[in-house]
Amino acid sequence: MARMFTLECLLLLSCLSSCCSIQVFEFQGSGVQLDSHLLHANELSFTPLDFLSFCVRLRFYFLWEVSGFLQVSDNSTGQMMHTIQAEVNLNYIRVTLSKLRRYHFLKQQLRALTWHHVCVTYGDGVTISYLDGLEQDRRQGFLGESVTGTHIKIGSWDAYNSFSGQLSQANIWSRVLTADEVAALADCTMEEEGDILPWKGPWTVNGDISPSQVSLDDLCKGASGTEYFVFNDFTAHSAFQVCQGLGGFVPTPQLPEEYNTIIRTITEYHTKISSLCKSFWVGISDEKEEGVWIDIQHQSQLHPSWSVAEPDGDKLENCAIAEGPQQFADTRCDELKCVVCAVPRRPVWKLLGACERYQRNVHFVALQDNSSNLIFQGYSDFRIIQNEDKSEWVWKDWHTGQTMASLSNAVNDVPIGRQTWTLTKAMCSQTGGSARRLLLTPCGTGYFSCDDASCIPLYQRCDLKFDCHDKSDESGCHLVKFPPVYRPDLPPEINNNNFSQPLPIALYINIESADVDTSSMHMHVNFNVSMTWQESRLSFLNLNEDYTLNRVPYETMQRVWVPVIDFTNTKGNHITLTDHQTTMVINMLGKPRLGDNTQPEELEVYAGPENPMSVRRKYSITFQCQFNLKMYPFDEQFCNLELTMLSASSRLLVFDKVATTAVFNGNPQLVEYFVGDVDIEFHNERDFAAVFVKCLCFTS
Repeated sequence: MARMFTLECLLLLSCLSSCCSIQVFEFQGSGVQLDSHLLHANELSFTPLDFLSFCVRLRFYFLWEVSGFLQVSDNSTGQMMHTIQAEVNLNYIRVTLSKLRRYHFLKQQLRALTWHHVCVTYGDGVTISYLDGLEQDRRQGFLGESVTGTHIKIGSWDAYNSFSGQLSQANIWSRVLTADEVAALADCTMEEEGDILPWKGPWTVNGDISPSQVSLDDLCKGASGTEYFVFNDFTAHSAFQVCQGLGGFVPTPQLPEEYNTIIRTITEYHTKISSLCKSFWVGISDEKEEGVWIDIQHQSQLHPSWSVAEPDGDKLENCAIAEGPQQFADTRCDELKCVVCAVPRRPVWKLLGACERYQRNVHFVALQDNSSNLIFQGYSDFRIIQNEDKSEWVWKDWHTGQTMASLSNAVNDVPIGRQTWTLTKAMCSQTGGSARRLLLTPCGTGYFSCDDASCIPLYQRCDLKFDCHDKSDESGCHLVKFPPVYRPDLPPEINNNNFSQPLPIALYINIESADVDTSSMHMHVNFNVSMTWQESRLSFLNLNEDYTLNRVPYETMQRVWVPVIDFTNTKGNHITLTDHQTTMVINMLGKPRLGDNTQPEELEVYAGPENPMSVRRKYSITFQCQFNLKMYPFDEQFCNLELTMLSASSRLLVFDKVATTAVFNGNPQLVEYFVGDVDIEFHNERDFAAVFVKCLCFTS
């Protein structure tokens, strides 16, 4: 049955945010999609709008295919027409204004169970979207027709396009709010209700909706604060690892109020289960140096407040527990104690390696339920929980009851980090029953997840030194990502385009020494040859600004196409080689894109066309020269190093005239000659492209 609410404006400009509360409505708290909505009790009538703004504060529980939260309709002509529609998703807001519909992509993802302030403005053909007071996107386009309306619906469009979560402060204005006004509304330093739609209503409530009052402080600072998780029977090292993996730490209460906060958390925990926590781990240890107590979180020395006669364990007791306010005692690190994890509110958990199409299906929030069981509640239909006998963790669709995968013998009895799951449903080209590595991690953009779910900066991945505590950052350091079909006997094309121009190969020839034998007309040369090209078929991973870390292993190098060049005018047959004396590197020049969720790790993927490959090898070869000795020894001579492309004809491969260079860095003073300039002559017009490196030698 419909109910009517008239909301008074509870927020006064003169009140402090901490003492004010705002009317909030909860929609579909159970997660079942219904057409639950607020309907403005009065039929609206306003002048057609060519300028407008709307804002709403929302906190979602679940995201559906379409999570519509605002709909303005007009039936003044006898036919219901939707003139404003807005929906929210993990990475975007989609807005329809009259005949204009645009996606607005967010610079930061929405977070479940976190209050967000969303605003959209339109004027003069520009639609601007804001999230939490910051501009996210702007789109060009005109309305087509002015916006009109007689009915306003909050919370859903219909049963299948509805919002699950809490909504408040929905307002519509007949003008374009400035960026400063939007920021002030977002941080609650300004209160202004809409002239077209004020939040005070009156509203008619329809369906699964629960009203409540929420403090303005919670609305405006919903992403701040700290959450606490309590666990029984953990060793100290497991406690440190799990708390860090949860995105938090083991606190060390040094003030009475800090201790009391933890005690309140433990007391609440005791009311849910029968176990007792008489003492709990604190985040310090003197394992590295006896008597020097180090804060595990900050790795800095701490001077704890010990109980009487503590510490007394010498080298046998290197961890500590709290027995009361400012009363610590040292104890063995392998004892089983309670631990309280302090977690900044609220990390976003991602499940990587699952090949899910929709990002919302692999995003989770860590919670403890009414029985203090740890659960990972998904942004949509999925959750990760322990089964009833706590023998394994299951990732399941709670709507259908279908289990996707299960995890037995979880490390530290929690599913976080990189672990091996058993699939119960086919995914990622694997059948049910297969083992698959999945990663459940709180690490954000720009970070790499260690196996234990702790985070390090992504640039520390594969840098030839251990940065993860579990040393997992130097495992699986692959540089080259091959496509499903790759032929190393076929040359690449520019941008993978069959209609492109021939692929240019750049040479860098560094002549280190030369020895000329006039009588035999030979020149023996020691030189380095580098070849550089674009391999558009490949992608690259784990690249580093330090190019020495981008060296391709020999086994991988043997799988990659490499140009072959013939040293044409040599004594005997000589070609470029790709062997153990060859070095292949990836030149990190382009910007990466983030990888998808098909792999159980964070990846930055570098495109082949933007990050060329190079191979380098040293050669020692005798070249045959064509000297003209008519004026010898009062003359100058030229000797060419002739190089011919063998891998493919000039229709496909040529030498790069711009990037190819040759230098002589050896001792120019030979026995009979003085080595002068080195020049390059290109012959890309031949059937097989050729280049002549011309060495000028003067008689000494």
